[in-house]
Order: sequence, then C-alpha cells, then structure tokens
Amino acid sequence: MAQLNVSLADVNEKDAEGGGGQIIPRDRYLLNIIEGEVKQNSKRTGDLFEYKAEVVEGEFAGVKVFGNINVTHTNPTAQKIGQAQLAALAEATGIGKANLSDTDQLLFQPFYADLDVETYKDRNQNDKERMVVKKFIHAGNANEPPPSKAAANDNTKQTTNAATTPATTPKQTASPAPAPSGGGRQMPWQRSG
Repeated sequence: MAQLNVSLADVNEKDAEGGGGQIIPRDRYLLNIIEGEVKQNSKRTGDLFEYKAEVVEGEFAGVKVFGNINVTHTNPTAQKIGQAQLAALAEATGIGKANLSDTDQLLFQPFYADLDVETYKDRNQNDKERMVVKKFIHAGNANEPPPSKAAANDNTKQTTNAATTPATTPKQTASPAPAPSGGGRQMPWQRSG
C-alpha cells in the first residue's frame, strides 16, 4: 500500500497531459493499471507514481503502457501537472479525485485513455518510441475526439483544422463517448449503482 498524502479534491484534472513497450495505433483504449508504486524520482526533487497499465480489450489487448505521474515536486508547475494527471486518472476510473488516498485503489480499475506515440533518446542517445497516455478520459472530456488514427510510427505532430472541426453550440447536449472498437463497455460515470 502506498499512501499518497496529498489531497486531489481541489486539483483540476483538465490540466493533465500525459511510456515503453509495443507501438500500437494512436486511439482511445480501455486499460487498467496492473502495477504501480510511489517512489522518489531520480533527481530527488519529488515523488512520482510509476505504473504499468495494460490494454484490456480489442485487437491490442495485453499491450503494456508505462507511465510516471508526479505526486509531489519541488517545481510547482511539475507538481500541478502531475496532480492534475492523477486527478484525471481517479475520475477516469470512477474512484473520484476526492476519494483517492492510496494508489492501490487504482489497481485493476478499468479506464479509457487516449494513447499516443512519443519519441525519446535512450541512454546511448538513440531515438526510440514508446506509447504514452496523452489524456485520461472521464465525464468532463469524454466527448472530445480521440487522437488521429495515423500510423503510430509517423512521428508527426497531429494538427486540427478549425475549418473542418464542427463548432459546438451551447444548446447541444453531451452524449456518451463512443466505445473503442474493441467492445461496448460503459465508462465508470455511466454505470448505475
């Protein structure tokens, strides 16, 4: 068990922007965290939640995604972003940011996330790619479209064209986000009970 010792109740999960393993197409996937621990970061400037998640349905079931989320940090901006990511994850799992007090609560709780590909340098300065969580999907952002399904290894930044993006009028009501191609599971906030 790993006590977080921070309150996420007042953290805005929309400030979150969210690596390793098999490269799969950019898209929205159902995942769950299968391992996680809070530990001091390598520079000793704070604590991070290091986790391993797994795609749980569809063609890419079993693919692992690794991530780190700052829980505390000496840099206020890094801490704000990290805590926003943690709050967004808590909302996406249905636990709720005000109820998350221990990272063990996040284990094996299904959640949707938009995955993307990140290029990074390994220790030998070679270019490598890894899957990263770009956004945890929860009731507040479920109607935003998933990332482009361009080839995962195209290494180009995805852009949107305002001329082709339909405007949302205040009279429109939100509808549930479509399920990813792998099945029809409900999002945590759509479950009854």
